[in-house]
Amino acid sequence: MRILVTGASGFIGSGLVSALSEAGHDVCALMRPSASSEFLKGVQFTRLSGDLGDQESLSRACENVDAVYHVAGLTAARNKEEFFKFNAEATRNLANAAIKSGSVKKFIFVSSLAAAGPSFGLSPRSETETDTPVSMYGESKLRAELYLDELKGKLNFIAIRPPMVYGPRDKNVFLFFKTIQKQWMPILPAKTPTGHKYYSAIHVDDLITALVAALDAPEADFANGERFFVSDGQIYTYERIMTTIAQELKVKPFRFKVPSMIMKSMASMGSLAGRALNTNFPMNQDKLNELTPDYWICSSQKAFDHFKFKPKHTMESGVPQTIAWYKINGWL
Repeated sequence: MRILVTGASGFIGSGLVSALSEAGHDVCALMRPSASSEFLKGVQFTRLSGDLGDQESLSRACENVDAVYHVAGLTAARNKEEFFKFNAEATRNLANAAIKSGSVKKFIFVSSLAAAGPSFGLSPRSETETDTPVSMYGESKLRAELYLDELKGKLNFIAIRPPMVYGPRDKNVFLFFKTIQKQWMPILPAKTPTGHKYYSAIHVDDLITALVAALDAPEADFANGERFFVSDGQIYTYERIMTTIAQELKVKPFRFKVPSMIMKSMASMGSLAGRALNTNFPMNQDKLNELTPDYWICSSQKAFDHFKFKPKHTMESGVPQTIAWYKINGWL
């Protein structure tokens, strides 16, 4: 099968290109001319030069393609307009190019749990619940899904909604590893009865396995534009995640609670500085909107049933493997 992958130079996309190539598919990677192929060394694929904002390059990329994996997107941006341009409008552009090609039979969009929003207790969120995103990032991912909904009947697609993704090559959750390596363990405020925050997560290798398996999902799933949460099936407390990292790094970090007011002040300063300098800071109001909810948990039963997908990793096995990669590659 000839398959197009966007975001192929990134954390998830590079692993997906490798897995699809190993499975015997003819893989094309849509990459900007400046994009690095560092994570794709030794992988057999065809590099296509293009940009998600360039409709002509998208049309060329989709020619004679059987399936599209749309992985590219922004997890951080300077403002709402930037999020919507790169996450929502770019998805619509690519989908229209896929339709125009006349050859694309399956379109797999990598969305996010953020598009659905947090759950409201220890009952994991399911695909049947109303979407309530709390951040601009989540809103832009949901908008992309809704654009795809408008194309039902013209394009067969599914949306995969992973929660926190960690593993080799990741630079987002990696910040937790670096913080703990420096002997610090900030504890985020929670309003739950137990005082804990709760999260779903998935190791990148398991996510890639699920994405490859999704290619063989029932045809009705693609025709209906189904959504799927994909996690490892566990529910983690924030402290379990951080403690697992600390134990594997063999450090005993200083634990301290971060008051809500401090977080709000840091978010406000980050947002103000970002606007003044026309850049994005890791801590800003949009990130605070994601950090504040206490329950980011979802059920993956639908994916388990439809994809016949079984994750191999929990945090207790995935974190050691991730740390080993970081150390070998000089990140830690």
